[in-house]
Amino acid sequence: MVGFGEGAMVPQHVKPSHTVHASHETNWVVAFLMVTVLIAAVAGVVLALSSGMPNLAIVIALVTGAVFAGQAC
Repeated sequence: MVGFGEGAMVPQHVKPSHTVHASHETNWVVAFLMVTVLIAAVAGVVLALSSGMPNLAIVIALVTGAVFAGQAC
């Protein structure tokens, strides 16, 4: 990190911040939520296709893919 004033171009030592990790319970809740979303999405796609609505099935699949991509990032 660079300070202001005299020696502004000299890097100053900064203590590294401690990283915060999610608790073990939070990881299980997120995993359960993602499995539930996956099961609901598969059921929704199957129901939409069996009802003759392929456009809705594609929308459900795209939204589910976006949810999983957002969670992965």
